[in-house]
Order: sequence, then C-alpha cells, then structure tokens
Amino acid sequence: MKYLKMLGLAAVAAMALMAFAGSASATVLCKTTLTTGCAGGGQDYAAGTEINATLKAGTSALLRAGFANITCTESTVAGKTENTGSGSETVRGQIETLDFPAASCNATVHVLKTGELEIHHNAGTDNGTLTGRGSEVTVRIGEVSCTYGTGTGTNLGTLVGGNPAQMNISTNLPKIAGGFLCANPAEWVATYTVTNPKPLYISAS
Repeated sequence: MKYLKMLGLAAVAAMALMAFAGSASATVLCKTTLTTGCAGGGQDYAAGTEINATLKAGTSALLRAGFANITCTESTVAGKTENTGSGSETVRGQIETLDFPAASCNATVHVLKTGELEIHHNAGTDNGTLTGRGSEVTVRIGEVSCTYGTGTGTNLGTLVGGNPAQMNISTNLPKIAGGFLCANPAEWVATYTVTNPKPLYISAS
C-alpha cells in the first residue's frame, strides 16, 4: 500500500512537471501585443531575425564585483534568432556582439565568450524571461582581475515587450576565475533598449 501511494505521488509530480515544462517552453516573438494575436495572424518574427540592443540612454551598466563597482555608460548586445519558436519551444540564438567600449568604462572589460540567449514567455503578459548561457567576461582594475559568466544557464532578467522593447537585466553572475577580492557571485544590473526589431512583444503562440 505504501509503495502504491509513493508511486501515485511520483506520477502526480511527474505530470505537474510536464505541465510546467510545456507552459514554460511556449514562446514566439511578435509584432503585435498579446490581445491582438501573433503567430495565428502571421505576425511572428521568423528565424534569422536580428535582435540589437543598446544600453538605455542616460544609464550605466553596473557590476558589483567585490573589489570595485564596475560601470560602463555604453554597451551593445546583438545576435540572430535560430528559430521562430512555437507552442512547444522557446526562442534562442547566439550572441554575436557583446561590447563594452573601453572609453565608457571605469575598468578594463574583456569579453571572452559572447554565449547565447534564450527567451521564455511570461504567461499573461507581452514579456519574457531572458536566460543566458556560455558568456564569459573578465573585468580588471590595476592588478585585480575577475572573470564572471552565465555558465550553463543564468536567469538574466526580463525582456519587456513594447515599441521599443526593453531588456531589464538584474542578476547574479557566478565567478569563474579570480582571487578572494572578487565577489562570488557578482551582481549585474543594466537596462538595454531594443533598437531592432521594433515593435517587439513576446507571446506563447
């Protein structure tokens, strides 16, 4: 009886997990809002769409790295989507450009690996969660150098749908290399304006 009860609980847990995974994986990038409809009306952005974003005017990207607060007043993120997305898959793509111009930063910022991004629709909204993978960045002031990255998957923040859309980054990045002066993790906060495509909304299908 105890064995059957455990089996039943396991089955319920498995079904709940499958339901969650199904709802979380449905994502499409759209030209119209949730209330207007997206893929059904041919308003989705196809695979190969270029996504470009620049640091929001008048703001700074901030990395609290322990030994110092690293700030940059300019930054660019760009890449292309690898798929259109659907009711059963998220939208993903390689980051082709991840740039922090030297003249805009109070430290040396060197991008080792650009990595990739994945977008997951947030139910009931025109927004999505951004997940980063495989990015690595080294920051250096004087003799202190620290390397941080997104590893196998880090929740970066929210892609807020709109015209233009906005990437609100607020996350903790694990340390990959560096001494005891390097915080582990380091807090990264930044706001990017999506310059292409416009408009951009996130839908489930």
